Order: sequence, then C-alpha cells, then structure tokens
Amino acid sequence: MITENLLGWLTLFLLLIVTFFIVKKYPKTKNFLIVAIFLRSLFVILDQYFIALPDSTGDAIIFEHKAFFYSEKYGMSIIFNLFNQDSFFISKFISIFYTLLDRSDMMVKMFSVGFGTASVFLIYRLTFILWGSHAASKAGWFAALFPSLILYSSLILREVYVIFFLTYALINFVYFLDKGKITYFIKVFFGFFITSLFHGPMILGFFIFLIYIFFRILKKNNYFLYFKKKNLYLLFLLPILLTPIIAFFLGYYSIPKIGDIKNIGTFKDRDIGSFKDNDRSKIRNIEDILIWKINKATKSSSNSVSGASYPLWTIPNDMKEIIYLTPVRIIYFLYAPFPWDVKRFKHLVGLFDAIFYIYLSLCILQNRKILLEDSRTRFLIIILIMYVFVYSFGVGNFGTGIRHRLKFIGILIAIAAPKIARIKFSKIK
Repeated sequence: MITENLLGWLTLFLLLIVTFFIVKKYPKTKNFLIVAIFLRSLFVILDQYFIALPDSTGDAIIFEHKAFFYSEKYGMSIIFNLFNQDSFFISKFISIFYTLLDRSDMMVKMFSVGFGTASVFLIYRLTFILWGSHAASKAGWFAALFPSLILYSSLILREVYVIFFLTYALINFVYFLDKGKITYFIKVFFGFFITSLFHGPMILGFFIFLIYIFFRILKKNNYFLYFKKKNLYLLFLLPILLTPIIAFFLGYYSIPKIGDIKNIGTFKDRDIGSFKDNDRSKIRNIEDILIWKINKATKSSSNSVSGASYPLWTIPNDMKEIIYLTPVRIIYFLYAPFPWDVKRFKHLVGLFDAIFYIYLSLCILQNRKILLEDSRTRFLIIILIMYVFVYSFGVGNFGTGIRHRLKFIGILIAIAAPKIARIKFSKIK
C-alpha cells in the first residue's frame, strides 16, 4: 500500500527532525544517537521490504492485528477502554493512530524506532546523572549498538516502550533523592504507571520505590525515637506512602499476570475454570500455584522437543525445590541459552545475546563496592533484583527470556557503565 509506506517514511522523517533537535541541545549525544536511529530504521526497512526479522511474527502480528480490530470496532472511543487491565494496551495505543490516519504497520514499527532511540538517550541521561559524561558516553554507545535492543526497537512489541518509561521513572527517582521535590515523585509514579500498562508486573517497581522511600525517611529521622516538631508531618506522610501497597494486600485491586492478594494464595472459582480438569485438584495454595505457573512457562513454542525451554529439572515439585531452584532459574533467565542448550542454529542468536548480559554483570561485580555505597545505585540494584526474581517464575523459555530481560537493560547499562570498556579506533597511517 502506498499510504502505508508513505506514513512509515513520514514518521521516520519526523523522528529525524526530533533527533536533530535533541543532538543540537545535547551535542555529546550526536554520534551514538545518529547511529542508533540509523540502525533501527535500517532494520525496519529490511523487515518491511526484504527479510522477516526474528520475532517479527507471533506477538508482533497479534498486537498489530488487534490494533486494527480496535480501530475498526471502537474508533476513538477506545480511549474509554484504554486503561483496562489486559495485555493489549499497546494495541489500543496504536489503534488511535490507525483511526486518525490509516493502517500502517511500517508507521508503528517507526514508533518503536522512536521509543528505542529515545531509550538510548534516556539511558545516557540516567548514566550521566549517576557517573558523569565519560561513563554516559560509553553507556550511550553500548545501548545504541546493543543487538537485541536494536532488534526490538524495530518490531511491534512492548519492550522498548517498557524500557523508555521505566528509565524515565528511574531518572526522576534519582532527581527525587537528590532534590526532594514532589514534582519528581509524581514523575516517578507516572513512569511506573505507564510502563505497567504495557506490562503489568512492572508496577512492582513503584512498590519498591515507596518502601525504599518509607525506610529512608525512618532512617533519616532516627526511626522517630526522637525528632523535631518540624518533622511531625512525616508521621502522617508515611502511611500515605504505603497506601497503594496496603490497598493491594487488602484485595482492592489486582496486578496483571500476578493477580490480587486473594488469588495469589488460593484461586477463586473463575480462576480455576482456566485450568485443565487434571490440574484443578492440584491447586490448593501458593506452593501449588507457583509450581503450576513454572511448569506452564517451561515449555518450547509449539511444544517442540528441540525448542528453547529450560531443562525439565528446573521445574520444582515442592516448596523445598522452589527455594533451591529459584537461583538456577534466575541464572537461566539472565544468561540462557548456555552452550549445552543450543539445539538449533537460531539458538546461537540467544547465545550471542547472553554474552552481553554476562559482560554487564561482570562490570557490575567489579564496581559493586561503589554501587552499594551510593543510595541511588543501591536502589537500582534492589529494583533490578526484584524484577529478575519475579520474572524468573513466569519465564521458562530462553526465547521469551531474551525479550523479558531486555526490559531491564537500562538499569544494567547504567550501573555497569563505569567499568564498560571504551573502544577506541586508531587512525590507519
């Protein structure tokens, strides 16, 4: 379709204009941002006209088709259903542009290019705030050239949107710690809220933020063993900070993919109806639910024997096995596939991706003392550990794991940046 291609190229043109203004304001970002938008848009063009990129089918097609369905059925009234808790917020978002303009998957891929390139810039900014320009430059280049980040910045998937809004939230968290202004607190909430619309469990990061601030206030005021009258208002602020967490534990709302407090431990009738008959009698408590979810997640796409699922021995049978297998599943989530897991040629792509995560982890370990001493980076480590822990229960396939672990690439790069090697190109004489 001429219209489809035209909308895609016009979107790219607008992105180039926006990038021009960013590099004009931040000259040090010029080289890596230009490379970032060039590589991402090149991948879109390749996918659109020449070859199908990895992961360009499956969920990417479902999200796009769902967006067209929403546009045809609801039009602009989809806005009233925009915040329903489901997995298709990205489709609803896209459908608004389909309604206003026209259906164009190339245009939507360029949206991903825009958010992907903007994510590179935000990773640079987060690193700059933490470490200064030298480390930020390395982080910017690393993000610009990170293979899976390039790939998923070229597809109609949720990852780059999650990275963008999560990094935005973390930048404002750092500003909030440094300056204590309420506007930064609001921006932190906004960032976590929007990223959770794209993928529900991301809202847990906001819970960790509230708990972190709660204990920070307590510590700064000597746990209120003695305090000045001017700090009396903090006694009223502390319970307000924990209101979202308290509301969750009282069962007033649920988190997509996780549920509410009432059905984390035991399922309701409507939840049990989603299980197969031979599974229903086994679901009695939190232990059974975790085992069921892990077992369900640990499978290859299309139930292929030579697929990307974790080994069957990583599936626990009881709480004792859940405890000692959780670190194993975390390692698989972050670094799989390992050489012994490679059964197909395309698995080598995952092996190549894992090398970058191993490298970033080594950089973090080398800098661990400084990271733990700084309250800002200490929080980033806490929130990273929490996310990895939670996602390790719901991911049992390293094909899926590549996508999910990418959501946290901004945190990894930002805290690893000081130890990332700087590549220098010497002139050939």
